[in-house]
Amino acid sequence: MHRKHYAFMVTLGLVAAVALLTPSLAAQENHKPCLRQATVRPMEGVARTTFVATVEYSDIDGDVPAKVEVFIDNTAYSMRLIKGRAENGRYHARLTLPPGEHSYYFYAEDARGMSERYPRYGAKHGPYVGKRKPYNRPAFLTEGGVHFDHGTDKNIYTFSVYYRDRDEYRPPRAVRVVIDGIIHNMKLHKGNPNNGSYLYETVLPAAPHAYYFVATDGDGGCITHPHHGFLRGPEVVKSFNNPPHLGDKKIIPPIGNYRTKYAYTIHYRDKDFDVPSIALVYIDDIPQMMKLAAGKPYSGLYIFRTRHHVGYNHDYYFYFEDGSGGVCRYPDRGSFHGPVVTR
Repeated sequence: MHRKHYAFMVTLGLVAAVALLTPSLAAQENHKPCLRQATVRPMEGVARTTFVATVEYSDIDGDVPAKVEVFIDNTAYSMRLIKGRAENGRYHARLTLPPGEHSYYFYAEDARGMSERYPRYGAKHGPYVGKRKPYNRPAFLTEGGVHFDHGTDKNIYTFSVYYRDRDEYRPPRAVRVVIDGIIHNMKLHKGNPNNGSYLYETVLPAAPHAYYFVATDGDGGCITHPHHGFLRGPEVVKSFNNPPHLGDKKIIPPIGNYRTKYAYTIHYRDKDFDVPSIALVYIDDIPQMMKLAAGKPYSGLYIFRTRHHVGYNHDYYFYFEDGSGGVCRYPDRGSFHGPVVTR
C-alpha cells in the first residue's frame, strides 16, 4: 500500500510540473515581423532615374529575415541590409523602371516562416516615370453644367465644372468654359486649384445656347468636358421690361445769383435693375449729362451742376433710358420752371 501511494504521489508531481512548464512553452510561439518607414523615392522621374525602395524590418523574437522584398507591378525585387542588424535594420533596393504609372508594396518573411506585408492589402500608387520629361498624369473634368437650364435675358447663369489633377504640385494653367464659341475664364469657387469646383457667371441674350469646358493642366495637357461635342443650354427668352421711374426732383438752391452753382437732382429707380443708358437733364432745351451721386446705378440719386445767366425764364425736364427699351420723361409733358437767377 505504501508503494502504491508513493507511485501515485510521483505521478501527481510530474503532472504538476508539466502544468507549470506549459505557459513557458506557449511563450515560445513565433511572432510575425514588423515593417515600418516603407517608401519609394522619388515618386516621379524619367527612364534614367534611379528609384530607391526603403523599409525598416524588425522582429520581436530576434529572427533574421529569410527575405525582404519590394514588389513593383507585382514583380519582386530583393532588398539588402544597409543599416543596423539583420533582425532590426533598414533594407533598400535601387531600381530603374520603364515609363508609365506604377504601384508597389513590401513583403518580408522571417526564418521561421512568419510573414508581413505593407500595405496589408492592395498597393501604393507610384512611381510615375516619363520617357524624357516627368510623367504627366492626365487631369479630368466632371460635373459640368449650368444653373439654370431655362430663364430670361435678365437672369444670371452660373456655369460650373469640377477639375481634378493628381499631380497636385502643378496647378492648372487655365480652366475655361466656351459659350457659343466665346472663351471665358473660370474662377476657383471651392476646394484647391487641383481639386476643386470652378465657376463662371454671366447674363445671356434671348436665344438657345451651347457650351463645353476646356482646361490646360500644369504640364500643358489639354482636357475637355464632354470629351466630344458640346452641351446644350440654357434656353433664354426675352423678358418683360419695366420702364424706369423718376421722382423727387430738386434744384438746390431754387433762387440765387449768377455766381451760384445750381444742382439739379433726380431719383432714378428701375424694377429690373437696369442701369440707365441715357441720363439727361434738358435745361433751356440744352441736354446735360447727369452722374450718379448716391445709391446704386439702378436705384440712386443723379445730379448735374451748373451756373446760369440772370433771368426768371429758365426751365428744365429729365429724360432717362434703361438700355432695354424703357424710356421715362419727367414731367411727361412740358417743363419745370427755375431757378430764379438774380444779380
